[in-house]
Parts: sequence; C-alpha cells; structure tokens
Amino acid sequence: MTRIERDCLRVLRTSASNCSTPLSATLIDTRRWASVLFAGYRFKVAIDSGDDARLDDWLAALPEADLAWSSHFVASAEVIERGTNTAVIELLAVEA
Repeated sequence: MTRIERDCLRVLRTSASNCSTPLSATLIDTRRWASVLFAGYRFKVAIDSGDDARLDDWLAALPEADLAWSSHFVASAEVIERGTNTAVIELLAVEA
C-alpha cells in the first residue's frame, strides 16, 4: 500500500471518528486521475460500520466534509453503493 492510500484511509477513519461513527475502511481500487488543470487519484473504498444510523449521517455529510491531507485535498466524495452497515464510496483527491 502506498503512502497516499494509507493517508486516504486515515483521513476517512479520522473524519468518521470525529462524527462518533465507528467504521473500518478498506481500499478496493486506486487509479491516477488528471484533467487539463489538475492531477490526483480516484479511490474506491469499502466502508463497514456497526451503526447504520450513524453511518447514514456520516455519509450524508461526506460530500461537504473538509477532507485534506499533506499535499492533497478531496475534491469530490460520493456513495456508489449502500447496504446495511456498509457502503462503497469513491473519492477524488487532487494534488494541492
């Protein structure tokens, strides 16, 4: 696992912890991403939580959350799959 992948999972766990949402995050896929002006990574992450209601609250707030780490920030975050106590999310992290 690369440093950027570890940082992504750490940022998600910290964000959830700050919202009192216990969860585990597992990386499914990482790929480079670029546009004309920006470069970064797309991450697909599996989320497991023991509290479905708190997970709902955290997922609802995720697109507006200030998720940043050294030299990157999350430009978009979306839920692509939702199950009981689980979700798959995709993040776009742009190099700052």
